[in-house]
Amino acid sequence: MANNSWGTPPHLIESARTAMGSIDTDPASNDEAQKIVQAGVYYTEDNSGFDHCWKGNVWLNPPYGRGLAKPFIETLAGWFDAEQVDQAVVLLNTVYTSTWFRESGINSIYSAICLPNKRIAFINPDTGKPEKGNDRDQIIVYLGDNPTAFCEEFSKYGVCHLPYRPVTFL
Repeated sequence: MANNSWGTPPHLIESARTAMGSIDTDPASNDEAQKIVQAGVYYTEDNSGFDHCWKGNVWLNPPYGRGLAKPFIETLAGWFDAEQVDQAVVLLNTVYTSTWFRESGINSIYSAICLPNKRIAFINPDTGKPEKGNDRDQIIVYLGDNPTAFCEEFSKYGVCHLPYRPVTFL
């Protein structure tokens, strides 16, 4: 699966849309993916999402090649902190133990995660069909103020968890 244009299965896109209510921005996309995602605004390699503001409800399936996901995650965290992104659903390889995941900022702002109970059959960019053989586990990350809606929708794919963040009193 060396190609970075593998598509997300439609059922995961629909679940993201259901959990968030809409998909306004897809910052790591292509014309073929948009037939399914149908984001209000999407960015491709030709009109880089890094050059534009990400707003509203964001769907993000960044490229997984070495070093490619981190800048997308850092940018998402920045727009979320700047209150431009209301909610986001992010599909990643299971990388929460990686240094870049902790350093990206998403580690401290996510509201829920889903650990799918099976590997995702991504859409082959050449055939347009789901293809088994994915050798990586995925994690689906939610940012926003409605983790209940996310967990209710995504629990059909695996186990959902809410982060533990200790309460501090001044």
